[in-house]
Amino acid sequence: MRWCVTIALALCTSVADADYRVWSGWTSLVDRLGIDEIPTGADVIVGQVEVPDGNGNYAPDGNNAEFDDKYLIRRSGGAAGASSHATMVGKRFYGLNSSIAPGIWFINCYEVNNWLQSGFLNVGSGASVQPEPILGAQKIWNHSWVGSFNNPTLDNDALRRVDWTIERDDSLVSVGVNNGQSSQPLLAYAFNVLAVGRHDGDHAATTVPSGYDGEGRRRPDISAPLDTTSECTGIVSGAAAMLVELIRDGGLGIDAGGESSEVLRATLLASASHTGTSGDGESWSNDAPASGVDRGFTTTPLDAIVGAGHLNVDRAHAIMSGNRQAGSHAIETPADAIEHGWSLESMSAGQTRAWQFRSLSETDELSILATWNRQVSSNFASWTLADLDLELHRAEGGELIDLTGDAGIEIFESGNVRSNSSVDNLEHLYISNLEAGHYVLRLTRNDAGSDSVDVGIAWFASTPVISGDLNDSGLVDVLDLLLLLMDWGCSDCEADLDGSGAADESDLMLLLERWGS
Repeated sequence: MRWCVTIALALCTSVADADYRVWSGWTSLVDRLGIDEIPTGADVIVGQVEVPDGNGNYAPDGNNAEFDDKYLIRRSGGAAGASSHATMVGKRFYGLNSSIAPGIWFINCYEVNNWLQSGFLNVGSGASVQPEPILGAQKIWNHSWVGSFNNPTLDNDALRRVDWTIERDDSLVSVGVNNGQSSQPLLAYAFNVLAVGRHDGDHAATTVPSGYDGEGRRRPDISAPLDTTSECTGIVSGAAAMLVELIRDGGLGIDAGGESSEVLRATLLASASHTGTSGDGESWSNDAPASGVDRGFTTTPLDAIVGAGHLNVDRAHAIMSGNRQAGSHAIETPADAIEHGWSLESMSAGQTRAWQFRSLSETDELSILATWNRQVSSNFASWTLADLDLELHRAEGGELIDLTGDAGIEIFESGNVRSNSSVDNLEHLYISNLEAGHYVLRLTRNDAGSDSVDVGIAWFASTPVISGDLNDSGLVDVLDLLLLLMDWGCSDCEADLDGSGAADESDLMLLLERWGS
């Protein structure tokens, strides 16, 4: 089998470590919580796959001080020397000083040719040979390389096997797109991965071409704040490890699916800072028309250059900390949602889930993203993809108002209130300057597939959303009323629903308005 690979490689970077921590939202997270409360990816088992150097070396330098007390296992055997590229990526992924996830200490290291073939994926081995079992409860893979078999059949086999393992293992897989404009299929053309670009947009921003599964999907999914895609991919992998630790140690959604690949992807993408390569936010666009009957409607959920935007671990932490807020099966009675949160929904054909948001002031930003996995057959000969749509309506007088077209002109300044892609395994709403009011979000599955599919959905709003459920029971009832009365007159407390500074008559009216919801 012939394997041809090129590396997403650079030997240096012009972005200082302090800058990348600022740009990724890490310093904002520290300012908000304090350094002692920041997750570090502690005890999350990860894998790092690398192209060998000229001497066959593929593992980081275990003698480097960045990797003190790290357990670097050479799963592909072979050369015992150190790879400079693997060392660079490892520093950004889990290095003690250069990473946002220095708590990672158990790393499975693979050489890419071995990983693609007998070491893990078993590409080209036929329908009866499946990928190898995952090792040591590993949760995250990092692939800072690009390449191709120069054979679309083998490339598609590799991509299907990657997506199949993500569904089997419920793993988070970060992959780099190429630096510069030359696109490579592996592994960025897979559906269930996070394809990562760089902050300046000087990467292979493309759509999946004909000859590959899922033609027309935009790559990358997300960008990160360094000057090589190799390092950016490592940062995104580290951010995922931070979320996994937060879920495990904070008890956030362990049983509710918070650690699922779908929720992790949705959280990282929904929380991204929606700025283009200029950094001013003006150039980010998912091509929703700004006028006409299709105003607020898009079939391309991501920006053509930076995907969902730039990694923001502060917002990702806020979303995950909001915990699971399950959608309502009964669309006439939407579930309450607070400003930051997520859910994992198992959806069959024709089903809908609904949430409601109520804000007292204009919302500068509302980002909502749903994602699900491509389902690959166990013999890798076929695959299916569920078709889901996202839409936001305004609720007035017991009616839901479609905000596309002229109806939304006075309601939101820009963005999209409906996302309806026919090729992607994600849908994304991004709305700027949304008027205060009552809104209902609907996630609908439109295809006729026979199997249910898990959908991760996450959202971030810049303005607090009202909820009268003071005891987090899932229902606004007499117990919440009693809590409000007990805290009557308090300041800076949860019972101050409208943020006026005190729990008073206006909060009572708001709670009664939400009664039974």
